[in-house]
Amino acid sequence: MVSEMQIENKANAQSSKAIKTFNLATRILFTIAVIGQWLFVYYIVAFYGGVVVSGAYEKINKVLVHGMIEGDNMGNFVLGVHIFLAAIITFGGPIQFFSTIRNRFPVFHRWNGRIYFVTAFLISSAGLFMIATRGAVGGTIGMLGNILNAILIMTFAVFAWRAAMQRNFKAHKKWAIRTFLMVSGVWFIRIGYCLWILLTGFTAPGTNKSMSGPFDNFLGLGHSLIPLLILELYFFAKAHPSLKIKKIATVVLLLLGLLLSAGVVMVVLIFWLPKLTHQ
Repeated sequence: MVSEMQIENKANAQSSKAIKTFNLATRILFTIAVIGQWLFVYYIVAFYGGVVVSGAYEKINKVLVHGMIEGDNMGNFVLGVHIFLAAIITFGGPIQFFSTIRNRFPVFHRWNGRIYFVTAFLISSAGLFMIATRGAVGGTIGMLGNILNAILIMTFAVFAWRAAMQRNFKAHKKWAIRTFLMVSGVWFIRIGYCLWILLTGFTAPGTNKSMSGPFDNFLGLGHSLIPLLILELYFFAKAHPSLKIKKIATVVLLLLGLLLSAGVVMVVLIFWLPKLTHQ
């Protein structure tokens, strides 16, 4: 006859296994995201650094719709600052979530976090300036999506910094992750387009050159709202005691990891590698 203690031990073992699997799936997804983001950093440094070294600034206009504009010195300067800071923040952001670094080097963690939040503010401000002076790609929806992204970055950064000052580290981590996702908006746009290209058999319906098609509009807002929705569902699953919910969330996280891996490979092959090999 099975005793109550044996039943309890079995339940505890199942719970522990479900939590460990859930945490492993989280780490796998995060690792894939970090690899993809640092590949983005490499592309930014290699491509734009190569442009600066060669002086061939006209190449930027082949990549960006609102690139270098003759006579717009302030706008060109802000664009340069925006790109430079994007490389810094994309590299430094993921490091904040490495528990080993956070625990062993708390001073570095604090200062890197301060640099991250200040840089996020500067990037968002530069983005809003360029929208105001140069317009936005994708028409009204694209403009609203970019404005929303910038506002969310600045708002979440304030909440994350405030929570850290109040030593509410649980809330601080949540707001920091939200900030990180919003800062990654440009990266998510590229991943989103590449996944759509792959999933539709390289036809990409709903897109056009002006980036004002139905899918363009969806991604214009979705690059901020979809990652946030997924994150809130993750927080819910992590806090919920139900093993069934954790198991479902684990499967979803692994599927997201598979999609993200495919998106990273596609963005490298479609967007980044061709530009680096034809410099």
